[in-house]
Amino acid sequence: MAQGETNLEPKEQFEILNNNHLGIRGVDLVDLCDKYGTPLFVIDEARLRENYRTFYDAFSKHYPKTIVCYSIKTNYNLAICKMLRQEGAYVAAASGLDLYVARKAGFPPKRVILDGLYKSEAELMEALKSNVLLINIESFSELEGLNRIAEKIGVTQDIGIRVNVTKTQVFTRKLSEAIFCYPASRFGFSLETAWLAFKRASKLKNLRVTGIMTHPYQGAADILLPYIKRIQNELGIKIQYINFGGGFAKNPTLNNFDLMMDFFRKKLGLRSKLDKRKKESVTRVCLERTSKIIAKAVKQKLGGTSEPTIIFEPGRAIVGSAGLLLLQVNCIKEAGGYKWVVVDGGTNLIPDYWERREIQIVNRETLLPLETVNLVGPLLYTHDFIAIKKRLPKIQEGDILVILDSGAYTLSQSNQFLHPRPAVVLVDLNGRLVKIREKENYEDVLWMDREV
Repeated sequence: MAQGETNLEPKEQFEILNNNHLGIRGVDLVDLCDKYGTPLFVIDEARLRENYRTFYDAFSKHYPKTIVCYSIKTNYNLAICKMLRQEGAYVAAASGLDLYVARKAGFPPKRVILDGLYKSEAELMEALKSNVLLINIESFSELEGLNRIAEKIGVTQDIGIRVNVTKTQVFTRKLSEAIFCYPASRFGFSLETAWLAFKRASKLKNLRVTGIMTHPYQGAADILLPYIKRIQNELGIKIQYINFGGGFAKNPTLNNFDLMMDFFRKKLGLRSKLDKRKKESVTRVCLERTSKIIAKAVKQKLGGTSEPTIIFEPGRAIVGSAGLLLLQVNCIKEAGGYKWVVVDGGTNLIPDYWERREIQIVNRETLLPLETVNLVGPLLYTHDFIAIKKRLPKIQEGDILVILDSGAYTLSQSNQFLHPRPAVVLVDLNGRLVKIREKENYEDVLWMDREV
C-alpha cells in the first residue's frame, strides 16, 4: 500500500464548535465527557459504514467476485458487528468467542470464516454443525482432527490451507525477527510444507479443499498466484477462494531501535524524527490502486471461465478510524529530564503503546509552539505509555485529549487492571448518542469471584 494521507483527517471528522471545543457530527466531545465521564470510547457510525463501503467498493469495482470479511477480534462490540452485517460484510472469526459474537450479531453461517492458530474441538464442532463457509487450516494435526470430527457428525466441510509467505526486507526487521525466533513462522504452513498439506487434505473424505489463505496481503499475490496455478495443474485441486488476509491501515510503529536512535540524535542536538512517519493510507485512491494490481494479477494468472473469489479480512481499516478515545489530563510533572503528562487511561485501554496515533486537545483552541512530552496512563508499571516522546501543543491539567484511530484492538484487548473498563458511546448517522456498552463498576470486576 502506498504511503500518503490517511482517510481520517481531523478537519474532516472534527468540527470546531462555537466554544472552540472539538465536535463530531455536531456532538460536543467535552459535553460527552461531562455526561459519561472519562475514559470514554466513542464510535462514529458514519465513519464505520463509510470505511466498509470504501474498502468493498474499491475491490469489487475491479473484481466483482470479492468478499470482505470483518475481523471480529479487532472490535467485537455487538452494535459494531450488527452495523457491518447490515452493510453486507462477512466475518472472520478467530475463536469460539468470535463465533458466538457472529451468531449474536446475526451473521448467517455462510458469511462466516473460521481462522486461528488454535481451534478447540468444541469450536471446530460448532463451526462444522453450523456449516460455516470456510475453515482455514494451520497444521497437520488440525487437518486430521477436523476430518475426524467431520466424519463423526457426518458432514463434509470446505477448508482453506493457510500459507505463510511473509518476507522481511529491512536489516533491522530481519534482526528483530531472528532474535524473537521468527514469530510469524508459527502461522500456517511454509510453501514447501503447504504442498504436502494440500496433497494430504485432498485425500480426506470429509474435507473439501476449496481455498488458500495468507496474511498479510502485502506482496502475497506475486508469490501465491503462481503457487495456486501449480496446485491446480499438478494436484488437480480447484481453488475457489483466495484469501489475502488483512494488514491494511497500520499506524506508524516504533521499536527499541527507533528510540535508541532518537536518544543519540538528542545527544547530538538533532531534532527528533519519531513523528515524521506517515500512516499507511487507506484512501479510496490508494485502495483502488491496490485493487487494480491484485485484480489484474488474478485475472492474468488464474483467469478463465471460472475465476476464483478473492477474500480480504480487514479489521483496522474498517473500525480503526471510526473509534476515538477521550482521556482527561490529571497531572503534569517533570522528571528524568522529560515532561510527563498523566491521563486517566493507559495500556489498559490501548495495549500497543508503540503505535504513533494522532492526539488532539478537545476542550480549547491550541496554538504553536509544540513541546515534547511522554503521555502516560495511571497504571503502576513503567511501560504504561499512550505515547513516547510525542510533539503536542502545550497541555494543561484538566484538558481533555482525544486519541484518534482508537477503534481497533483497544476495546477488545482492554483489561481491568486497577480500573474498570469505560463506556462506549455511538454517534449515529443523525448525530444522536447511543450507549453501546455500559461503563463497568467495581462489582462488575468482581462479580465472578466466589468467597471461601
